Amino acid sequence: MKVIKEYLNGLESRERNLVIVAAVLVALVIPYQFAWKPFSASLDNMNIRVKSQRNQFSTMQVQATEIRKLRGSGAMVAQPGKQFLNNLINTAAKKNGLANALNIKADSENNLRVSMDNVPFDNVINWLDQLITKSGVIVNKLTVDRMPTVGRVNITVYMEAP
Repeated sequence: MKVIKEYLNGLESRERNLVIVAAVLVALVIPYQFAWKPFSASLDNMNIRVKSQRNQFSTMQVQATEIRKLRGSGAMVAQPGKQFLNNLINTAAKKNGLANALNIKADSENNLRVSMDNVPFDNVINWLDQLITKSGVIVNKLTVDRMPTVGRVNITVYMEAP
């Protein structure tokens, strides 16, 4: 402290006043910049998230009420399963020219094993793309064996309903 007093006493009055004003400004700016401003920004973000979650909660409450009404009405809801998956597979196979080669067997409750022999690879890829991207079918295992004829394959796919 003694060093600071000696330094300030060694300055002219204008310089001393300038140093004191600068010190006061620094003493005010640093806490604002490194404490108050981040705290305020964090508080604003928290308020935005709380408002968003409240809106989401009220939407979910409305949807829950609708679900209760639908459950009470006795309306039947389609359950994904073997029959549902079988229909998806057959429809996609017809669209891609694979219906005649299709061999479907039940693997488990909601899983099917689909095999096709000597089919065009491009058609198989289009068929799989349609099932996965458009219908949401889950492919658990895929085996593709190349045939001697270029572009022809044997395929085995284990699928699950979405």
